[in-house]
Amino acid sequence: MSERMIRFLGSIKFAVPLLSGIIGILIWATFYESQVGSSTVQQTVYKSPWFGGLMFLLALNLGISALSRYPWRGARKVGFALTHLGLIVIIAGSAAVIHLGVEGMLLLRTDSPPSSQIRVEGELLDVMNAEGSVEHQDLFIKSDGSVYPRTVGNLSIVGYSENTIKTVSFTDEATVNNPAVKLRLSSQRMGQTLERWLGVAPVAYAKVPVGPAELEIIAVEDDNQLQKLLTPPIENNRHPWGTVEVTTANETIDIDVADTLVSNKKSRKIPQDNLTVELVDFWPDFILNRDNQPTTASQQLNNPVVQLQATTPQATERWFVFAKGDFSPIRTVITGESISGIDISYQVPPQTAEDYFHVLATPTGQLFYTAHSSKGFKSGKLNQGKAVSPGWADFQITLEEWIPHGQIQRQIVPVSNSVGNDIEGIPALFVQTANGTEAALPWAEPTTIDDTNGEIFAVFSPKILQLPFAVALEDFIVERNEGSESVAMWTSQIQILDPETGEVSQRNVWMNHPTWYRGWKLAQASWNPGDLNQSTLQVKREPAWVTALTWTGSALVIAGIGVMFYGPGITKQFRSSKAKTASVEPHPEVIEVEDSTPEKVSVS
Repeated sequence: MSERMIRFLGSIKFAVPLLSGIIGILIWATFYESQVGSSTVQQTVYKSPWFGGLMFLLALNLGISALSRYPWRGARKVGFALTHLGLIVIIAGSAAVIHLGVEGMLLLRTDSPPSSQIRVEGELLDVMNAEGSVEHQDLFIKSDGSVYPRTVGNLSIVGYSENTIKTVSFTDEATVNNPAVKLRLSSQRMGQTLERWLGVAPVAYAKVPVGPAELEIIAVEDDNQLQKLLTPPIENNRHPWGTVEVTTANETIDIDVADTLVSNKKSRKIPQDNLTVELVDFWPDFILNRDNQPTTASQQLNNPVVQLQATTPQATERWFVFAKGDFSPIRTVITGESISGIDISYQVPPQTAEDYFHVLATPTGQLFYTAHSSKGFKSGKLNQGKAVSPGWADFQITLEEWIPHGQIQRQIVPVSNSVGNDIEGIPALFVQTANGTEAALPWAEPTTIDDTNGEIFAVFSPKILQLPFAVALEDFIVERNEGSESVAMWTSQIQILDPETGEVSQRNVWMNHPTWYRGWKLAQASWNPGDLNQSTLQVKREPAWVTALTWTGSALVIAGIGVMFYGPGITKQFRSSKAKTASVEPHPEVIEVEDSTPEKVSVS
């Protein structure tokens, strides 16, 4: 029975249906991949145990078939054995590539620092229980939202949503005063209705932007502060670009950036120190362009920077002064030596929205409002259920709920398909502890779960791989066909920085022209036509022995086929020439030897 089974496993009767089944699965997987993506097909087909079992049976069939013809005498049998051995090696190499190879995407920008982390396929769930033990688990999420495995550590995964939003509400459960309100904003003309919660604490929810306007709740301490807030503000026509303060050993002067630039009186003198300070330039949103020259990314005061020139009879310095406190001024000596005893700082007042609606909560539980728009300033008492017009088009603001002791409640809510195209959210996992406590884990956001047995820390994040080197995008070049806007070629000019050796190498990567570094292959994957400062590279690596395995298998197959087809002819020619040589017999020769005598002697 065992001999019959072995003969069947190595027979053509077993090989044909097995190969037919594998080919059919590969054809189906190709179409299935176009619907669900390569990640799902990799997990459900190519990396699955059943597909691995089919490939093992194919290798077993090839091995038994080759062994059944042992001893391998003759060119055809030797070629047959080599071909089958090569196919077995290729199958082993393919399995090693699938299970041991590393492949990921590297997103680069010209205005970002070098990156050494690639995003590989799959997600990761890290769970730390109350005792401090940590468990890491790779997750596989199918296109239908099902997640495997279903349990990680003390958590059971009960659901997944590709698109969720975070909602915030307040309940009257706090032990301290924490005013919170729920406002409804509605516009008949625009057909919109919005609901927003405001709370004095946490601070992040005290002020909420609504388009170009903002909503804010303020806890008023006394009547004097209330009356001051209810009074129309004094209009200030000066542009809030901030003030530069120059301090020397003898004097301190203030330079208003807006007034100085508008009046074109850019120089200020400090006679006692024989010093002249000139305001040269101003950038509201400072960045460096591709030529490393200062420019502004926008007109918003996101990163205000001023350039000044300080001059004495002995020296001249150029100063770049940042409004953000975490950046020290950059000083450059133009002539002479560094000027001592001088300090320059730059402050920009906090910006407030021109259109706002402020809710004022008094200690006695009364609510008032102030509103500002292009139509002016208005204020009054805020009553629940009564609409107030802030002056923003036809918008009406209504107080829905008023909670004196607000306690924040956060909730992750999946976005329904009906509005999924209008609201862009983030993925989230929904989990449950062993005691039944439910929680949501937003994408890449560490979350604390308050369970009855103690706190559980969990984070649902992408799988990230650390490279042994860093890559920076120096430039992204798009070449277009002459006379048209159609793209001919795009090239990523990259810089590879090796922290171990300190080596810095410049490389160019474009479609079908990758580059290699320390066994890693970097190829152009995609680019963003709307943002030419961005490029995505595919980074791939597999062990050297795996590459050698696949190449060896291919070489064996080629050699085996060559021996099977050309070996018999070569062997036949070799045997024919050998037989022809052996069939030639020696003929008698007559040798004449001339003696000293005149007589000739013939010797046969």
